[in-house]
Amino acid sequence: MLSVEIARRIDAPADKAWEYTGDFSGDVLTRGYVARVEVTGRGIGALRTYHLDPAIGGGAVVERLVELDHAERVIGYDMVDYGPLPWACYRGRIQVTPAGPDACIFHIRTQFLPIDSEQGEELRGLSRGNIEKYISNLQAALGL
Repeated sequence: MLSVEIARRIDAPADKAWEYTGDFSGDVLTRGYVARVEVTGRGIGALRTYHLDPAIGGGAVVERLVELDHAERVIGYDMVDYGPLPWACYRGRIQVTPAGPDACIFHIRTQFLPIDSEQGEELRGLSRGNIEKYISNLQAALGL
């Protein structure tokens, strides 16, 4: 199992960052790698379909919401349909923690098992790239 873990200080209150991060059906933070988001159901167990941007090959993947704690600002999801992606056992978890009244720490961890073990570092790079886009989109949404 491989993992990618990134923590970043965001110059915005945790509750404001959580408005975007905690929205399982949101499409603002995935711009640049997801063309469209569809959600079926509500709360734990809801399914989110990411229609991948054609610029990165297209296709779709599906994630199930497995954790959502608004008080602790935590969201967790497992991929249940990998579409064209070359990994298995994919899961992600994001937490937004206050860092004083005007900033927060955004922490994300993804874990996955490459189908081809020789692609491990390439897939870590793919995951890191998507996370960096997600963080950039969050900062843009917050006006930073």
